[in-house]
Amino acid sequence: MYKIFLDTNILISAIVFDKKELELIIRSVSEGDQLIISEHIHEEATRVFMDKFPEYIESFEKFIEVAELEIIKRKVYIDKIKKYSDIRDKYDAHVIACADATNCKFIISGDKDLLSYKHRNIKIMNAANFIKYLKTD
Repeated sequence: MYKIFLDTNILISAIVFDKKELELIIRSVSEGDQLIISEHIHEEATRVFMDKFPEYIESFEKFIEVAELEIIKRKVYIDKIKKYSDIRDKYDAHVIACADATNCKFIISGDKDLLSYKHRNIKIMNAANFIKYLKTD
């Protein structure tokens, strides 16, 4: 069983656009993996759905429930954000901080800045590469 942190773009793609992201989530849930998002990610995704894809907001909330996404409160990871101040896009520091604070093995994202960041304990990859990884694991 893995702990997997999902970035905003993965959630949006899974619901609105791309079957790869949805396949990843369905496969992970069926294999007993724990899917995690931060409070920041939940708020950002909700905002994006309300602003750009209002017809999917109910699907998003249902998706959180069905996929059993665990939403991690800020207080769990807020102190670790400073530790990742070297990341190119400062907004992404909370993603790594939350994944670190919850001992995630993976961060799944489509964000190029985040994908280029190297962490010694967390593998950061896109959905397609994660699915390939699972097939060889």
